[in-house]
Amino acid sequence: MPHKINSILFGGFLFLLLVVAACDSDITGERFDNLSPDTQLSVRDTSLVDNLVTGDRLSSTVLVSWSGDDPDGFIASFDIRFYSTDDSPAPEDLWTNTVRNDSLVLLPIPRGNREADVVFEVRAIDNEGNIDPTPAKTVFPIQNAPPEIRFSNFDLPPDTTFGVFSFAWIADDPEGIENIDRIEISLNDSLNFIPIDPTIDFVTLVADVDKQDDLQTETSARIFAGRGFQATSLVAPGLLLDAENTFYIRAVDQTDTTSTVQSFAWHIKKSRGDILYVNDFRKSTFPGQQTFHLGILREYLPEGTAIDYWDLSTPFVTGSAGNTPRSEFLPGSPDPAIRQFLAQYEHIYWVSTNTINNITSNNLPFVGSVLDIFFDNGGSIMVHSPITLPPNPEDNLGNPALLLLPINSLISFPDSLRPQLRMSSGTLTSSSTEVPGTGQMLPVLKPNSLIFTTLPYSVSGSTNIPLMEGTYSYVTRSGSQGPWFGSTTVASMSADRRVGLFTLPLLSESSGEIIFSDENDDTEAARDAVKLLLEGLNFPQR
Repeated sequence: MPHKINSILFGGFLFLLLVVAACDSDITGERFDNLSPDTQLSVRDTSLVDNLVTGDRLSSTVLVSWSGDDPDGFIASFDIRFYSTDDSPAPEDLWTNTVRNDSLVLLPIPRGNREADVVFEVRAIDNEGNIDPTPAKTVFPIQNAPPEIRFSNFDLPPDTTFGVFSFAWIADDPEGIENIDRIEISLNDSLNFIPIDPTIDFVTLVADVDKQDDLQTETSARIFAGRGFQATSLVAPGLLLDAENTFYIRAVDQTDTTSTVQSFAWHIKKSRGDILYVNDFRKSTFPGQQTFHLGILREYLPEGTAIDYWDLSTPFVTGSAGNTPRSEFLPGSPDPAIRQFLAQYEHIYWVSTNTINNITSNNLPFVGSVLDIFFDNGGSIMVHSPITLPPNPEDNLGNPALLLLPINSLISFPDSLRPQLRMSSGTLTSSSTEVPGTGQMLPVLKPNSLIFTTLPYSVSGSTNIPLMEGTYSYVTRSGSQGPWFGSTTVASMSADRRVGLFTLPLLSESSGEIIFSDENDDTEAARDAVKLLLEGLNFPQR
C-alpha cells in the first residue's frame, strides 16, 4: 500500500511541473521600464516673489509640505534642498534625504543681508530608487527676523548690592544662534552700548571705588566674562554709587538687527571701608542687636574707621522651628559676585540667629563656601551665633558653615534626654586657654537669666582652640535636671586666627539689656570678651 501512495504523489508532482512549464512558454513580449515618480509642493506657484506685496516677506523659518506619486510602485523617500537665487548648485549638490512629507525649514539669508529670495526644491524617490527628474520647485521671499534675549532670573542681583554684581541671559535667533553677531550691554544708558562676544552669556561687573573719597558718586566698572571670572579689557562707564542703577542688554544679529532692549534696575551701595558688618540676625528685634554689636566694633576699632553694613536680616524667622528661607538680599549663586565682593574686605563681623542648623536656609553656609580669596588675602571673620542642632543631621552633611567655624563636632543626646541644655542664672563660665595673640584669657562671665537658646559644642585636635566653657544642666524626658558632663565649649578660635566663634547671646531680645556680667556684676566684661576675640583675630584696634 505505501508504494502505491508514493507513486500517486510522484505523478502529481510531475504533472505540476509540466503545467508550469507550459504556462511559462506562453509569456511573450517586452518588459516595461520602471516609471519615474512625480513630486508636488503644497505651494503650487514656482515663485512667490512674483506675487509679493511690498513689505510682506516671509519669516526665514518656513513650514513646507510636499507629496509624491509613483505609477508602478510607491514613494520611499524625498530629497530636499534650498539655496539663494544668487547661487547655482550642481544638479546633485546640497540634497538631503528625508522620509517626511513636511518640515519646518530655516532658509538661509546671506550674512549682512536683511532679505533674500531662496529656492526650495523637492524630488520623490520610489521603491526602485528612481528619482523624479523634474523636482518640484518654488522661490520663497524671506526677511531677517530680529534676535531675542531675556535675563536669567536665577542670576539677577538682589534689590541692593555693593559694587560687585553679576548678570546672565539667554539669547536666541530665528535664523539660528550662529546668526547672533554680538551681545550689547550698558549701565544707565539705553543709547550707547558695549559689544561683547556672542558666546558670553554671563558677566560680572566690579566697580572702581575709591573708599577714601566720600564725594565719589559715579564711577566705571570692569567687566569679567563667564562664571570663571575671566578678565576682559572692557569697561562700563556711568555706574552710580549710593543710587539706583539700570542695566541694559540687547542682542544684535549679523544684519545689525537688534532685539528688544531688556533692563533691570537695582540699588548699589558704595563700599567705604575694609571692615564689613553683616546683620544676619533674622528677628524683628534686630535693631537692638545691631546697635549693641556696632557699638562694640566702634569702641574697639581706631577712631573714624569706616564700617560697611550688609543687611541679610530678612525675611525674619517665623514659627517654632526658627527657620526661614535664605535672605532675598543674596543672589541666586554666590560665585563669582559674592566671592569677589568679600575679597575686598580685611575683616568681617557676622551676627546671626542661626548659622549651622540648616544648610539650605541659613545664610552663612551660602557665603561660607566662597571665602577662599578673602582668607588668602589675610582676612578674618568674627561670628556671633547660637548653636542649634539640625532637624535632620543627614540633610546637614557637608554644611560649609560647619566646615568654616572652629567646631569639631556638635553634641548629641541620648533618647532619655530632651535635646536641650540650660545655663542657669548665676552660673559661671571658665577659660583655660589664652586667646591666641593676646596673652590673655577671656573674662569669667555669668548670666543674669536662664539661657536655653544655644548649645555647647566640641573642640578637639590642633586646628581649633577652645576659649570658654559654660556650665550646663540637662533635662530628662520626664522633666528632671542634672549636671551636663559632655562638651561645654561656648567660644573658640581657629588655630590660624582666621575664624572666631562666640555662641552666648549677650543681649536680651525682650529688654535689650546685657545678659552677662562678671562676678562683680560689671556688664562691661561681656564687651571685653568680644574685644579680646577681635584682637586675637587681628582686627585693627585703637
